[in-house]
This record gives sequence, C-alpha cells and structure tokens, in this order.
Amino acid sequence: MKKLIIANWKLNPATADDAQKLAASINQAAKNTAVLCPPTVFLSRINFPRLGAQDCFWQEKGAFTGQTSPLQLKSLGVKYCIAGHSERRAVGDTDEMVNAKLNALLEHKITPILCVGFGTTVEQDDLEVTDVLKQQLGAGLAGIDPLKVIAAYEPVWAIGTGKNASPEHAEKIALFIKSKYGIKKILYGGSVNAANAKGFLQQPNISGLLVGGESLIPGHFNQIINF
Repeated sequence: MKKLIIANWKLNPATADDAQKLAASINQAAKNTAVLCPPTVFLSRINFPRLGAQDCFWQEKGAFTGQTSPLQLKSLGVKYCIAGHSERRAVGDTDEMVNAKLNALLEHKITPILCVGFGTTVEQDDLEVTDVLKQQLGAGLAGIDPLKVIAAYEPVWAIGTGKNASPEHAEKIALFIKSKYGIKKILYGGSVNAANAKGFLQQPNISGLLVGGESLIPGHFNQIINF
C-alpha cells in the first residue's frame, strides 16, 4: 500500500522561480504518494498534482489582515492543509483555533493534517507523551469526524534538531492515536531524512511521513518517496 509523504517547505525557497524548479525536480510517479506544501505565495506558480498548504484561517472572508482562508486555498487547487504545527502553536495557536481550522477545511473538502506533539520532551516515556497528546487530540477533534482527518505525530524536540524519535516509539504512538481516536492515517515527522525514513515507513501503523528540511533536497526527497 502506498504511503503518504508530505513535504513541508516552511519558509523556503526564496523565490517563485526557485519553488518552480524545486517542484519540477520531484518525481510525480513515485512509489509513494507525495504532496508538496510550499509557502502560500507560491501555490499558484507550482505545477504538481498534489498541493498542500502549511496553514489556514478559519473564516472565509472579512477583516482578517494577512490571513488565508480554506476557500481561497481551494481555488488554488489545494487538497491538503497542515493545522496545529508546533511552529504555529509556539506563536499562539491554541487547540480551539486548530479545531476551528479543521472544521473550516473540511467544509471546503480539504483534508486536514492535524499535527500533535507540541509540549513533549525527549525525556518523557510513552505514557507521558500520550498524556500530552490527549489534550491536543481531544480538543482538536471536538465535533470532527476522525475518518476525514490525517494526524501527524511530531515530537517538538525532534523538529529541525537532527534527533528523531525511534520508529518503535513512533509506531506505539501511532497505534495509540488510531485505536483511541479513530484516525486511520498517522504520519510521523521530526528530523526525517533519507537515512531513517525507511525505518518509519516499515511500521504497520505509520501511514507516511511529514518531511521538513529533507524535502528541500530533491535527491533525498525522491529517495524517501520511492522507498
């Protein structure tokens, strides 16, 4: 079965031309399903069959300077959207805001990728980690059909640090989310690279990956999506 590999480019690259070149270098017919999430300003310039957004606002229109609505994203061909990423939570996104974003995305038939793992630490055991996740999942999924949501477990201590969680730990967390909250697709993210990706993809309850820095290196990302 194909896995789902999400490329989160974050605030990269610097220009639309560079974004187009990067997208053109990604294998569109890979073994697994790849989704590109470039900066919002580049979405209309990228030719790729599966586009995602890095965030959204929960209102369709109005006096909300600097925001982008799911309706606007839909008009750009966006099929997926990340919500609740730790970098957004770190600047103020609450569980209630994330829940509002999920509702708005589903209303416009965009698949939300609910990120959880903010507030976890490398010292915590599996039970302590699940205690943190319960709050984020319980509030984030309030009133939401879990079958329409993808979850991404990203332990915050692993994001951009080069210190990834073990595949075995990620598998346990994925099984917990799937069995307790009914979400069928669970991704792992946090310092994923071409050297460790296969170990995560081999886990039966991990449906794919959320890839940051390595998605900006075509050779590495193409390797990951072809495992």
